[in-house]
Amino acid sequence: MALVRIAVRALSSRAGRMRRELGRRTWVAALAALAGLAGMLLLPATPGYPFPWSIDMFRGEAVQPLEVAPRVMPAGTLPVDGTPPMSLEKMTLSLHNPLKPTPHNLAHGRELFTNNCEPCHGASGTGDGPVAHLLKHKPANLIRGASKGLPDGYIYGYIRNGGFFMPAYGDAMNSEERWDVVMYVRQLQRGAGGASQPRQAAAQPAPAAK
Repeated sequence: MALVRIAVRALSSRAGRMRRELGRRTWVAALAALAGLAGMLLLPATPGYPFPWSIDMFRGEAVQPLEVAPRVMPAGTLPVDGTPPMSLEKMTLSLHNPLKPTPHNLAHGRELFTNNCEPCHGASGTGDGPVAHLLKHKPANLIRGASKGLPDGYIYGYIRNGGFFMPAYGDAMNSEERWDVVMYVRQLQRGAGGASQPRQAAAQPAPAAK
C-alpha cells in the first residue's frame, strides 16, 4: 500500500507541474498574439497591390490591327466574290450585269431558275408555280410585273436581299449565278412579248458586282 501511495503522489505532482507549464505556455501565446495585434493596429496603413496576373492586360504590349501579317489562307477557303451589304434601291441604281447572254449563261440561269424560282413563280414566270396555292401571298408575275420595266439591278437585288413576301436567296447563289438568273428572266420576258426594254438607271455605271 505504501508503494501505491508513493506512486499516486508522484503522478499527482507530475500532473500538477504539467498543468502549470501548460498554463504558462498558454499565457505566453496569448500575450504574443495580443502584442502582434496591437502592433498591427499601431503601424501606419500601407497600400495593397493586386496579384500580378490581375494586371497582365494593363501591362501587356498592345498589338495594333494588322501589325502582324495575317496567315495566308489556302485557295478556295475564303469567298472573294459578292457585293457588300446594299439596299435594294442602291442595287437597282448602281449594279449592272457584267455577263453576256451567252448560251452557256442562259442555260445555267434556266437551271438555277428551275431549282430556286419555278416552285413559286412557275416555269413561265407568271406566278403560277406548283406551290403558289399554298402561299398566303401570290408570287409576283415576273413577265408583266414591276420588274419588267426596272433595271437588272432590281431583279438582282431582290434575289439577293429578298422582299416583303419573298425570302432572300443570297446564300443560295453567288453573284454570277444571280446575274445568270436575271438574264434568263429577261429572256422569258422577251419571249412572252409583253416586256418593254428595261429602263436604265440614271446613276453612272458602277463596277459590276462580283
